[in-house]
Amino acid sequence: MAPQHQNKPKYNVRNSLTSYYLLIMFTFFPWFLTESYSHARTDKYWLFMGLTGVLFLSTAATSLIYSSENRRMGIKEKVMLPLSATDICMLCFFGFAAISTVLSPYPPDALTGNAGRNNGLILLGLYLIAYFIVSRFYVFKEYVIASYLVFSSGVALLTILNFYYIDPFGILEGYSADVIEDFGTTIGNKNTIASFMCLFLPVAVMMFVLAEKKYMKILSGISIGIAYGGLICANSNSGYLGFAVILMVMLIFCARDFDKFRNYMLALAILFGSGKLLRLFSYILSDHAKNFEAIPRFLLFSPYLYAPIGFFLLIYVLMTVFKRPLAKGYNGKVMKGIFIALLCLSVTGLFGAFLYYTNVDTTTDLGSMEKLLRFNDYWGTHRGFMWINGMQEFSGFDILHKLFGSGPDTFYHVFEPHFAELLERFGDSSTDCIHNEYLNYLITQGILGVAAYLGMLLCGTIRAVRKSYENPITLVFISAVLGYAIQAVVNLYQPITTPTLFLFLAMAEGVSRTKVKGEG
Repeated sequence: MAPQHQNKPKYNVRNSLTSYYLLIMFTFFPWFLTESYSHARTDKYWLFMGLTGVLFLSTAATSLIYSSENRRMGIKEKVMLPLSATDICMLCFFGFAAISTVLSPYPPDALTGNAGRNNGLILLGLYLIAYFIVSRFYVFKEYVIASYLVFSSGVALLTILNFYYIDPFGILEGYSADVIEDFGTTIGNKNTIASFMCLFLPVAVMMFVLAEKKYMKILSGISIGIAYGGLICANSNSGYLGFAVILMVMLIFCARDFDKFRNYMLALAILFGSGKLLRLFSYILSDHAKNFEAIPRFLLFSPYLYAPIGFFLLIYVLMTVFKRPLAKGYNGKVMKGIFIALLCLSVTGLFGAFLYYTNVDTTTDLGSMEKLLRFNDYWGTHRGFMWINGMQEFSGFDILHKLFGSGPDTFYHVFEPHFAELLERFGDSSTDCIHNEYLNYLITQGILGVAAYLGMLLCGTIRAVRKSYENPITLVFISAVLGYAIQAVVNLYQPITTPTLFLFLAMAEGVSRTKVKGEG
């Protein structure tokens, strides 16, 4: 699906540079690995730094040439202006991080992020550069998204193979069984793999819904199935949180239009149907796989999931066979309102159960749901211990450090007093993150830093959703942003998938800045 531009500016060198940059980031970047999975973070950190540095220098040089030519011709060009609310929040996010670095008790680590996941001021500066260049010079090119789907499907397929101890590239060789249990592919840790899938799956689904060209529809449909299999085999609860909520959010997006809603029903049938294909694959391999957590075990083995496959497929067939009369009576506003209400009720009910089993009924055995519905030190693979004690440390900060934090990605130093107890009770000798991006930003970059970050996500989402009435492709990019943002509640930032978050946000912003003719 390609937007039809009105008064579209000439596609120039800077647009090409941006497209090539995105193409490399979506194809080569996720696969780049010098040795084994344990090098994924540092390998991708240096690659992102190099690629973004080249993009900056080449774009700056090209802009100087254009500027010189424009001045000679009397043309004024202000590509960086005007600033949107998302732009301002992005600038504030980096600005507050710079102040945080200056005020930090650990300035070298705040600058480089070496005590954490390399998410220091340097990496944040690269995010800023990539965001502003992409948001100004990105022009939708179908081949970029098609390449993303193909290469991301490869990562998801490798995730599935590694989960069943099939290692075609020797990534897992030389590691102990307990280490292999939590790692694999060119992405690394299972939480990072889940983060990758929460970016990939929404893109595949929304492209399937919106695509008009047959090859893109087929490619997106195949990608949905492989992405869902990759999500199951990521075996991380953070991924299922992102998956569950983003499916409902995309349903709200699609409910506005009859054809989008119909296509979404087929996308869901493909998604859940692919889970049964994975079950067949597992059966052929005699279920010789890593240990499944409760949620992926249910998604893979439960016979109850045949029901939603049939249900979504039935709705699609009925809406196709009786398209004319049903489309005539379809009210997008009412449907959207219904699904918004259902989402609010679901979130309220889940949160209510969480509060009840945490504060009222603290004794009932919840089985596998214990780590989800009852908050204590053991909640979410002892994330509760880190959240409780991390916030206790933050409460002891003086007002200046409450505003600006301890310095970007310096949680390791803040939490060091609890390492002995962490080892004694949970077997972990240390940790460099609180396993919640928003709390991590709060503690390390302060109230102002996390407020700017949340503002950036919120403003970018609002702008993209509003612009989607003119150009639906924004829904593809912002769905990926939201998928990442949701799973981040129980996950961590790193230079493996977090750069893609900023790229999709920038792409949504870039398309939102372009005047286009709507496509329904």
